Amino acid sequence: MGDANTESDYFSEIMEMMRSDIIGEQGCHLTWPELRHLTKQELDLSWSVVKGRKVVFTELPSYYCAIVNLQGFLRYRLEDEAVAEDIFRDLLAVDARNICALGNLAVICYRDSRFAEHEEYLDRLRTEIARRDPLSRARSYYDRAHTIRHFEQDKRKFTYIPYIKKAIEISKNLTDREKSEWRFDYGLALYRKDTQLTVGKASVAILESGFRDASLCFHEVISNDGPVGYQALSWTFLGILLQNQPSRTFEVTLPAVTALHGLNAVGCFEQALELAPLHPIVLRRVGSEMTKLKQFDRARTLLEASLRQEQSWFAYRHRGLLNLSLYEHSGSKGDIGYLKEAEKDFKEALERKKVHADYSDLGYVMYLLGNRRAAVNQYSCAVKCPRDDFFNPAVTHRRWARCLRDMGEAKGARFQEEKSKEVEQALMQGAKRIGEKFIGHGAGCQGFECDLERFNYFSEDRRGFVNILSEEQHPLSPIGDPLSFLTKRHADYKYDFFISFSHIDHKWALLFFRKLEREVEIRGCIRYRDYECGGAISTNIMSSIRKSAKIVIIISPDSVTDQWCRFEVNHALAESLKRDYVCVIPIMLRPCNIPAQFELMTFIKCQDGQFTVDDWYRLGKGLQKGTNAT
Repeated sequence: MGDANTESDYFSEIMEMMRSDIIGEQGCHLTWPELRHLTKQELDLSWSVVKGRKVVFTELPSYYCAIVNLQGFLRYRLEDEAVAEDIFRDLLAVDARNICALGNLAVICYRDSRFAEHEEYLDRLRTEIARRDPLSRARSYYDRAHTIRHFEQDKRKFTYIPYIKKAIEISKNLTDREKSEWRFDYGLALYRKDTQLTVGKASVAILESGFRDASLCFHEVISNDGPVGYQALSWTFLGILLQNQPSRTFEVTLPAVTALHGLNAVGCFEQALELAPLHPIVLRRVGSEMTKLKQFDRARTLLEASLRQEQSWFAYRHRGLLNLSLYEHSGSKGDIGYLKEAEKDFKEALERKKVHADYSDLGYVMYLLGNRRAAVNQYSCAVKCPRDDFFNPAVTHRRWARCLRDMGEAKGARFQEEKSKEVEQALMQGAKRIGEKFIGHGAGCQGFECDLERFNYFSEDRRGFVNILSEEQHPLSPIGDPLSFLTKRHADYKYDFFISFSHIDHKWALLFFRKLEREVEIRGCIRYRDYECGGAISTNIMSSIRKSAKIVIIISPDSVTDQWCRFEVNHALAESLKRDYVCVIPIMLRPCNIPAQFELMTFIKCQDGQFTVDDWYRLGKGLQKGTNAT
């Protein structure tokens, strides 16, 4: 692929060539920045995983396109350009308007100086982008999510989630069964997040919210009569979500989804096996969970049935865990035969994929077999391995410490015990960051979730309305000049108002905030400007609310489900109880169910993102100290 500088220059050139008026934020495999720095080892491993994967387009069209585009990308990056080009062309024979395949071929032709062909593909690409067909665009975003997830799935990263969310958003008015593919993948991402948060001991509130969202995704796949395989897998992951936290119940978390009430984890697994008794992924996933439930015979039957169809890393790993569990449950002396079988399985798993968990478990098996030095070697390999998803690396350090202590290495054992504590702390901090990233403030936003175009806000000036999206001064109210009643700022507070809003609404909220400050001549508090850098989000929120004379709450379907918005609302209402005047002003930006806390309050309603002039006047008056206008 050439030296680093040449490759960097080429990438910049390609990005310029695929500028926004051609393909926008969708891009293609050969331009996505997330795929730029993959190593040859990663590419070779990925090719070994996907090269033989067979999918039928008519059954799973999005998945088929994603797999074929991934195969073409891998061959291209492994310098097999002729095969890569054939793969992309073959995909266009099946899906002639596939955005990613067209983009990939345009890039290949450009790099080969085949400019006539390059222009041909570029013209087709321009035509397809201009059509803004929701199905083609959704497939493109799903493709990007699937590809990024393929390389992230064994790491604690979730940069692909916004793309699968975008596919779902684009397809909301489609009736195609293909939606189940996108919805299932989003549920799978939320399940992965739930597992990371569980390992990191996240708060109950955050875990409960994630469990609810993931369960709703999987239930929608089941309810919408999606492909049988996805329905069965949705039942499987519903059961796994229950297993992650034994105290969970659908009755408490999803009171409105009565179809799930009364089901426990085993009930979900039975539903999955009834729907797809021969599905290899269902078999191995349910088999792995049966080990946790100590149903060892059934676990072996299911895992080995899966292995007869596909010799997968997952099945070998979990058969290894089954054998290890059988050893530990076979009495004080144990059956060494189980350890020998576990050793074989973990080695088979490592042949297919190098992950922290397999090195650690193999080391533990060797420790139990009495081979201490070999165990230490495996623990050392484990901590060097970046793929530590679905496993607590602190366990490795505790195992290592135990092994060293048995070897008479007291100093080394103490060192590993300290490392274990450090890793536990890092996991908890990581879980906190993941939780904050996904429950608000838009840390993972790619720019399109909060796009103003999504909401059809009225952007033109209308008589009798204040246009938030315009820089023009608002017209005077027929009942008075809104600027006349505020002659001074609130002397007792640092800020005249605090504004609470969901990140999804942040572009509108920022324009609204600026308009208030500019035209009503008051000072507000907004997270982007006024929060203390490096401070905890919760601390910043509580401090800012205390320092603000009024609290403006922007209500929308997204804010009522946003954990940080709920946190802000609760603290705003608690603060209001300490004051002798009305300080909370709710504004409904977009229609939604009114939160219980606001049912008895008078609130202002926006119309297509605009205020009537009278409501703008009322809002200004409501921001005056001591008013009871709202």
